[in-house]
Amino acid sequence: MVGRAEFLEKVRHRTQRGRYKPTHAPDVAWTPKDGPRQDPPIEDPPARFLEELEALGGHGIRVGSLEEARDHVLSMVRERDAKLLVRWDVEELEELGVDGPLVDSGVEVSVWRDLEDFREVAGRADVGLSTAAWAIAETGTLVLEGGPGMGRSVTLLPPTYVAVVPVEKILRTVPEAIEKYAGKRLPANVCFHTGPSRSGDIEMSLFVGMHGPGDVHVILVG
Repeated sequence: MVGRAEFLEKVRHRTQRGRYKPTHAPDVAWTPKDGPRQDPPIEDPPARFLEELEALGGHGIRVGSLEEARDHVLSMVRERDAKLLVRWDVEELEELGVDGPLVDSGVEVSVWRDLEDFREVAGRADVGLSTAAWAIAETGTLVLEGGPGMGRSVTLLPPTYVAVVPVEKILRTVPEAIEKYAGKRLPANVCFHTGPSRSGDIEMSLFVGMHGPGDVHVILVG
């Protein structure tokens, strides 16, 4: 057994700058070498966003109209034999027009409103549907704002999550997204969602869908 004095000496050794390197792992790609890395400019933000999202295990598609987006949502819901879909209470999704066709096919649709038990409803839902404030091409990230009609439970609790995003909402980089909020009054919350939820345990086993949806779809419109 290590004595108290020996233990404290090891702590001192490991906390002195330059005297201890915990592993022999090589420098990773993002370790600065000669100043900040300059990535090439993103020429096609929608294509880059879809590429990054797919690399994360998500699914994306670009369509030309809201009608095509509606048909894609309906197809996904039916393929998953969903019984309940919850969605944000926002004008963009009213215009999407999925409620009527889903109800006609036997799928219950709940629209987020200030109901006391809505988190319980979202927890039972098969699919969550929202828009996004922004999408970030370089990381495949959605920027989601909270506010009236836009509950976080819709984007977190259902196992399948779908976001419908106009292409003009796509930004190239994370700094561009952060700049959108600089010096402004922030919404109730701003969340950066990057691909399906994933969590790794101490044995380095990766589990998808642990703390959020494991099945993520983004429909770019335009």
